[in-house]
Amino acid sequence: MTKIDKKDNFLDLVPERNCQWDKTGDGRVYLLVPRFKNKWMKKIAVRLGKSELVKIHFDDRGTAVWELIDGSHTVEQIGKLMEKEKDIDKEKDKNIDQVYGRLIEFMTILSRNRFIRFKNY
Repeated sequence: MTKIDKKDNFLDLVPERNCQWDKTGDGRVYLLVPRFKNKWMKKIAVRLGKSELVKIHFDDRGTAVWELIDGSHTVEQIGKLMEKEKDIDKEKDKNIDQVYGRLIEFMTILSRNRFIRFKNY
């Protein structure tokens, strides 16, 4: 994982997906993450009837952001598109810095867990 330098402008980065994912029946995104990295543990788990993948479910806002992470939008563009989305509660997110702060924190978590990577970094 590449650590993002504080001098870099996070809003200029272009995220792209880096893991398997799917949608539930109601349209929400979930990520499919390998449960084990060790191939022996994977075999044992499968024999015990355990799934080798873990599902990480997103809420509506996380789903909206994930769908915008397509390798062509910058973080700033995603933030602007999220501002226009109907599911953003304008009263709750009065301060625009709060919207971008939450978006950057979400992207940081996704990057730290290698669910996304940044194309232009």
